[in-house]
Amino acid sequence: MQFKTNHITYRRPVLLLSLLIFSFSYFAESIEVLDLQIQSQYEDIKLIPGRILPTNISELAFEIPGKVAVVNSDLGDFVGKGEILAKLDDSEINANFMKAEANFMLAQLELDRFEDLKENSFISSQDFDEANAKFLVAKSEFELNKVKLAQTYIRAPYDGFIQQRYVDVGTIINPGITIFDFVDSSNVEAHVSIPGNDLNGLSLGSEYEFEINGETHFAIFSRIAPMTVGGSSNRLGIFEFSKFLSPGNVGYLKYRNIVNKSGAWVPLQALSESNQGLWNLFVLEKLDDGYKVLKEIVELHHVEDEYAYISGTISNGDQVVVGGALRVIEGQFLK
Repeated sequence: MQFKTNHITYRRPVLLLSLLIFSFSYFAESIEVLDLQIQSQYEDIKLIPGRILPTNISELAFEIPGKVAVVNSDLGDFVGKGEILAKLDDSEINANFMKAEANFMLAQLELDRFEDLKENSFISSQDFDEANAKFLVAKSEFELNKVKLAQTYIRAPYDGFIQQRYVDVGTIINPGITIFDFVDSSNVEAHVSIPGNDLNGLSLGSEYEFEINGETHFAIFSRIAPMTVGGSSNRLGIFEFSKFLSPGNVGYLKYRNIVNKSGAWVPLQALSESNQGLWNLFVLEKLDDGYKVLKEIVELHHVEDEYAYISGTISNGDQVVVGGALRVIEGQFLK
């Protein structure tokens, strides 16, 4: 018998295939054969979906009533921390502020003058105390109106985007009515509903791989929500990304679970269905004058792409017929 061997290597799972060419008296037939490699475990990868959300989401509102005078930002706009997004008509508040400021400055000057007079004993302690009390009242009024004036503005609490705008110029609003939905532009996180059994394979503080829109990203497993999700045994895992990604996308956590089970990877086409959920695998037994086809009964544990992880009556180095039942039958003799 003459045959030649070509080796083909696959990355995942790593399989070694040999092309055996058997010569017959009337025709020639080529058969792909896999050199079986037994291993002690396999990696089971699950893609668990989750939502990509901004770390911070804020509903921005005015703290005082009034009429909207200016709206500087609209849906989708990026704004930096501290930028003015909207402003109320401040004519009345500004007038009150200026009056309070003038009274405060006057009270300050009067108190300074009374301090000099008191040091020289030109006024009584009671006169000085009255001047000091007047100053404190003026200062309080000034600070109050200063706060009210600041409350006529909505400023960005951090760098971010306007997700929604709800009012226009001229709208009369009450305190607490949402004017903008504002989202953080610097950090996002993934909220993933993780089955309870899979949580044991994850470690807080560790980095994990996500697939988002066909791209690979990495995030830190930062915390677990205390409550279960939807009354199930699932828990909400929260993963923080180091770079900004568009909120609203679906990200898939690549959960890698190492399963300790002795077996081997074979192409799916090498298997044919047997009884009771088991599978047939055809291997070659070397004889003095050729090869004999044997059938092994195996159990299928995991499928990944075009390959299956199996266990059963197989040994390291067994030559598996890749084409399975489509290429050979049990008991067939090849030489």
